[in-house]
Amino acid sequence: MPRHTLQSPPPRVRRVSAALAAGALVGGALMVGPTATAAVVPGDVPADLGLTGADVMTHLTELAEISESYAADGYRVWNGPGYEAAAEYAEQVLEDTGAFTVSRHTFEVPYSEFGEASLTVAGTTYLGSHFDSSEATDGPYTEALSQPVSADGAHLGCEPADFAAVPAGSIVLVQRGVCTFEQKIDNASAAGAGAVFIYNNARPEAEGVAPGDQLTNVASGPRDTEDSPAATLPQASGETLSALVEAAPADAPVEGTALIEKEFLVGETFNIIADSIAGDPEDTVVIGAHLDGVAEGPGVNDNASGSAAILALAERIADAEVPNDKRIRLALWGAEEIGLLGSTAYVDDLVQDDPAELARISSYLNYDMIGSENFTVGVYDANRSTFPADGVTIPEGSAEIERIYTDYFDAIDQPWIDSEYSGRSDYQAFIDNGIPSGGLFSGGDDIKTEEEAALFGGTAGVFMDRNYHTENDTLANVSRESVDIFSPAIGHAAFALAWEAAVVPPVDPSPEPTPGDPSPEPTPGDPSPEPTAEPTAEPTAAPSPTATAIPGAAGDRTRPGGLATTGADLAASPLPAIGIGMLVLGGLVAAGTTIARRRTQE
Repeated sequence: MPRHTLQSPPPRVRRVSAALAAGALVGGALMVGPTATAAVVPGDVPADLGLTGADVMTHLTELAEISESYAADGYRVWNGPGYEAAAEYAEQVLEDTGAFTVSRHTFEVPYSEFGEASLTVAGTTYLGSHFDSSEATDGPYTEALSQPVSADGAHLGCEPADFAAVPAGSIVLVQRGVCTFEQKIDNASAAGAGAVFIYNNARPEAEGVAPGDQLTNVASGPRDTEDSPAATLPQASGETLSALVEAAPADAPVEGTALIEKEFLVGETFNIIADSIAGDPEDTVVIGAHLDGVAEGPGVNDNASGSAAILALAERIADAEVPNDKRIRLALWGAEEIGLLGSTAYVDDLVQDDPAELARISSYLNYDMIGSENFTVGVYDANRSTFPADGVTIPEGSAEIERIYTDYFDAIDQPWIDSEYSGRSDYQAFIDNGIPSGGLFSGGDDIKTEEEAALFGGTAGVFMDRNYHTENDTLANVSRESVDIFSPAIGHAAFALAWEAAVVPPVDPSPEPTPGDPSPEPTPGDPSPEPTAEPTAEPTAAPSPTATAIPGAAGDRTRPGGLATTGADLAASPLPAIGIGMLVLGGLVAAGTTIARRRTQE
């Protein structure tokens, strides 16, 4: 799908005239009142700040190389040397702009070092994997095996009553499905289980998970020292053991030995915080992405892609000929992959130590994966038009942020879909504290539908990112088309929120949409080619689009979160007189420019 852009900007030789002509427009606006400036875009600042996919790919290439060079050390895992190297690169880019003050926000990280996780029965050892925060055994633990049984005969363990016949102290086998791992472990612990093994259920073919594959990189909620030790098993192992338990006589149960080795430790890592020198420090727009990755792969899409977009955005903000009106805070979060720890620690510190600074944050934008190889163009569904967002509190003003993106995509005929506003990324801590939030997402471990394939191309029936959290999350498997689509939208949202001349969508006075109602049907585009593992082409420079009014309703100056743009009282004000002068000057410049053009044409 071709990338949609606006027209190129005027050459520098015309910029003085353009600026003076714009001044004439501002002068006229001053004569009639401050709200008339809502549709004026200052100077040569484009509607999307000129941010391109080529800009983002420049930094993404560097971050990918850094990650690959630390493959033996866990790539960009939060406490590894690869994360430090990526952070140093990012800090240098931010400092080199000259437009930001850069600092590190350090925080403590409780973490675990894992040993063996296994269950040995009748001389056969079945190897398992760890939950990130579950308890460990003190050593080998031998006891009879048992299973929860629900009314329909299943072994899911989602209800406390399922464990009624489970003997205290037994090693409990529980099947994955229906409810959370945390619920299963809590129910088993309440029944007095000596250890818990949750085995995988049959997985959809699209996931590419075989019965013998480990259930890895999983969470079971925050640590609870009262819980029984717990680990996972592959589907094949669990089903084999389950059959042994069911076949054993009541007076001769199957015995096993559980070994779950784990050490709980506390480490330290950091976020990178960059505050713009320009902009009102009393009104801050925070824009963030997580810089860390998983130890299983280089994490180029997840989430070097979002981090690269932040770095490219910083350079475009610095290049803007008219500075931002609000302070822009760029954040690269650490330890996201082990529980959103960096962003949560940052917000928690503000809540405890500087609530006034927290109150200055008027909005938060999040970018977590923008280059999925089987991508969709997802916008966080803050207005609940598609997803009900059960259990998630969506702050007032978030729906207006969603409209900034959707109005932009509609204006350039770019298809888009709603992405669930689930709190599964770094915006969680912000919405928990009432800060309007939004963002974009190109897809992870969700299955792409036929309808989505018709809109965006790619392959239906498989993950939107088949390399998610694997060693194949490389630069070669990033969709350049996706990056090209998302990049200017990221620049646009920054401009719409941080430059006062941008027109943002007004607060919608209509009733809250009914959960599950479909979002507006996007205009289908040409399908993108089948995702391949071929390396991404060398980025090429793309011209910046020209300054233009932001798509949206003019006149209403209400900001997300209820922050309104205020103007001076015109009574006894010199603004009208200044406006007249600017109109006259603008008219003379315009006339001179017209004459010059005619002479050139002659």
